[in-house]
Amino acid sequence: MRWRWALLAAAAVLGAVAAIQGQRLALDRSIERMFAEDDPILEPYRRLQRTFGEHEIVLAVFEEPQLTEAAGRARIESLAAALRDVPGVVAVVSLLDPPGASDFADNGRGAAFREVFVGYTHNQALDAAGVICLIQREGAGEVPRRETLAAMRSVVAEYPSGVLVGEPILVEEAFDLLEIDGQRLSTWCLVLVLAVMLLCFRRLAWLALPLATVWLTLALTRGLLVAAGLQLSMVSSMLGAIVTVVAVAAVVHVMVRYQEARRRGWPPARALAHTAEQLALPVAFACLTDAAGFAALMISSVGPVQDFGLMMALGSVLVLPSIVLVAPSLTMISGTAESSPVPAQAAPSNSRLNAPLQRVLDWSTRHGVLIAMAGVVLAVASAIGARRLTLETDFTKNFRADSTIVSALDFVEQRFGGAGVWDLMVPAEQRTETEEFVQLLQTEASLRSTAPQLTKAISIADTLAAGMGGADNLQRAPAFAVTAGMRLLRARMIEFIEAIDHIDPETGQRWLRVLLRAPEQLPAKEKTALIEQVQATARETYPQAEVTGYYVLLTRLIESLLADQWTTFAVAAAAVMVMLAVAFRSVPLAVAVMIPNTLPVLAMFGAMGWLGVRVNMGAAMIAAVSVGLSVDGSIHYVMLYQRLRRRGADVAEALARAQSTVGRAATYATLALIAGFATLAVSDFVPTIYFGVLVSLAMLGGLLGNLTALPMLIAALDGGDGSAREATAIN
Repeated sequence: MRWRWALLAAAAVLGAVAAIQGQRLALDRSIERMFAEDDPILEPYRRLQRTFGEHEIVLAVFEEPQLTEAAGRARIESLAAALRDVPGVVAVVSLLDPPGASDFADNGRGAAFREVFVGYTHNQALDAAGVICLIQREGAGEVPRRETLAAMRSVVAEYPSGVLVGEPILVEEAFDLLEIDGQRLSTWCLVLVLAVMLLCFRRLAWLALPLATVWLTLALTRGLLVAAGLQLSMVSSMLGAIVTVVAVAAVVHVMVRYQEARRRGWPPARALAHTAEQLALPVAFACLTDAAGFAALMISSVGPVQDFGLMMALGSVLVLPSIVLVAPSLTMISGTAESSPVPAQAAPSNSRLNAPLQRVLDWSTRHGVLIAMAGVVLAVASAIGARRLTLETDFTKNFRADSTIVSALDFVEQRFGGAGVWDLMVPAEQRTETEEFVQLLQTEASLRSTAPQLTKAISIADTLAAGMGGADNLQRAPAFAVTAGMRLLRARMIEFIEAIDHIDPETGQRWLRVLLRAPEQLPAKEKTALIEQVQATARETYPQAEVTGYYVLLTRLIESLLADQWTTFAVAAAAVMVMLAVAFRSVPLAVAVMIPNTLPVLAMFGAMGWLGVRVNMGAAMIAAVSVGLSVDGSIHYVMLYQRLRRRGADVAEALARAQSTVGRAATYATLALIAGFATLAVSDFVPTIYFGVLVSLAMLGGLLGNLTALPMLIAALDGGDGSAREATAIN
């Protein structure tokens, strides 16, 4: 307290330096990092990248009712030229590039090329056109992918119903929305939290402490992350939300306890000293248990999940020094109006909440058996429901149905026969090229017959066969004719040909790439079955055949994130319980706290299973995260109860005081944070909505458990002997 102004000045300096450093904290937009480093699914994807260049395929499409006329072809040429000039676009292929394809009077070679590229450069009804664009992968060029895509969107938007689609668009759009959500949390979440706290504490000055604590903790966390060379990822963009939860939950207890002391007529210095004495251990253990819950995620095999655990654990721990730096001065400034003794019952916010809290306590202690039976039934039902959980593998379901990107996908799904673009890679055997190409055509025919949901499969063999008048002509063609055909294709579409026929620079193996198309908006089981069927059929001819691409990765994304969920949940629960046992010096009390705080999480997933709500990225790590967050109020509750029991209070008195003091603070904090998370409900990214709703439900469930089941369990465990009591009065 003597150094409170120096501490506040140090906080300002440290926060400013860290905030400047933290501005460099970037979002890692790599989808590959969402999988374990040794995940087998990444091996073919990495081979695809190094063999066929650092390129991704994006499709620009628009309505063109005059496709067969000169005006339509002129618009296609104009769009292709504009896209070709966009930085980051490596090559474009339109209806004008395949030989004779734009000549609709050509029923020979031109018609054959049109058939090959239908679904890409034009649709079957000939009322929409498309341009295939090869763009540089993220990090492969000087221009960021998001800038390339933004420029391409601007170009195609000038054409009727012009849209840009492809898996890279989905991924980039998801990251854009995550950045927007992160910014929203940093502003509106905190604004709403402070608004609710103003309603609870009725004094504007009291907003300084939570505001300063959240700002300083976030600044320090971001600054340290930049210094450590870490980046945010798709699962760690909610950094601001978590830090807000931990910081606000801690300072609300400080504010409530300081107010109580001042209402007794104690001077500010004594009130603050009393508050520090009462809350030093509870606040410290609350932050440490939060950190332990997050740190459990570091056992995951997925890099971003490990980083998420490290980042959130760091943020939780940094709440402690932030409170030490800002609380002594800001608490005394905020509480200056509490200068005279005020009876507790005269405080409006106190009296209105105390009565309901006491009624809840009375009911829970009288109906302990009923609560226990309800808990058992809920646990069993939740366990059964959790086994019914299904994963959401349709990445388009991560966006609102009325969003621009879903509308674009609907357009392509309806007009072009599927917006999902993926790849089949087959090794080129040591035989004549003619035999190789004929065999590849036969494999494609088998794919179309065994996987009817596959809407398109084209390769270099298709383009060569079209140029030679059909597959039969290709099979009968002499070697020099095939060589001449290849030369012509390379001259007309060199980048496209090299993107589907190239040599792996690492192994020297030549690979042929088959471009596959399928509906993007397929149910999870159908999409997985389609991928497995394509790979199985291809391996009948090519044992080393591999399917890959964003379509495949995104189908497995949620499965990858959820692979360690229950393991990390168990580790988090065990770590938190050990810390609780140390804090309480009692294993039974630690178990008592874990029951009402883990059951809401299990009930939440059980309800999702029973209701058929699919698990997406927003729910991927809620289990482990919620354990640490929900026990904060329990720590304060039990430690205050223990202190009062040592001072001579009986069980009923100690529970009543804990219910009044801690219950009120926990209620304020929960209401404030639920209001803050409500801002996520307006997000266009559905996993963000899930995250906000599920965290809010977990916190609300934890609050209800702490106000009902926890006092019942404490009363049942405490024998009432009040060992190690002190002679001092309760107050």
